[in-house]
Amino acid sequence: MSVIDRITDSLAREESGKRRLAALSFLEATVVPIPLETVVAPLMAAHPKRAYTIAGAIFAGCLVGALAFYLLALALYDPVVAPALDRLGLLGDFDAMRERLSDESLFWTVFLVSLTPAPFQLATLGAGAVGGSVATFMLAVAASRALRYFGLGFLAKRFGPRLLEAAGGRTQLVVKGVVALVLLYVAASFLLPSGG
Repeated sequence: MSVIDRITDSLAREESGKRRLAALSFLEATVVPIPLETVVAPLMAAHPKRAYTIAGAIFAGCLVGALAFYLLALALYDPVVAPALDRLGLLGDFDAMRERLSDESLFWTVFLVSLTPAPFQLATLGAGAVGGSVATFMLAVAASRALRYFGLGFLAKRFGPRLLEAAGGRTQLVVKGVVALVLLYVAASFLLPSGG
C-alpha cells in the first residue's frame, strides 16, 4: 500500500482522521487561504462511500473557524485585527470588503464569497468588525459551505467509483488526477479575468 493510500485510508476511515479533517477545515476558514477541496476532492473520489462523512467533518470545522474569526474581529478589531491586516498589506482589501457587508447585503456577500474558491477570511473578519448579525453570518456560511462540501460529496459518490474503475483501482492515480483538476480550476479562478 502506497503512502498516499495509507493517508487517504486513515483520513477517510478513522475517527481521528475526521478530527484532522475538521482541524484542516478550521485552519482553512481562519489562517490558511488555500481551498480545502485540494485535499478533500481526491479523498472523496478515492472513498466515495465516505464522501458525506468527510463533508460533514469539514463542514463542522469550517463553521467553528468562521465563527472564531467573526468573534475575533467583533471583540478585538482595533487592537489585533486591524494592525495584523495592515502588516500583511490587506487593510485596503479588508476595508473594501467591510463596505460590502451592510446589514442588507451581509448574507449575500458572505454567501457568495464563501461559495467561491477565494479565501473568505476577509469576509468573516469583516462581518465581525461591522457587528453584523451572527445568525445571518452563520446562515450564509452554513448554506454556502454545505453546497460546496456536500455537493462535492455528491459528485464523489456519483463519479468516484467510475474514476477508480478507469484508473484500474489505483487510488494514487485518482488522487493525483483529481488534485490536478482542482488545482487547474483554482488557478483559472484566480488568473482568468472576471466578467466584471
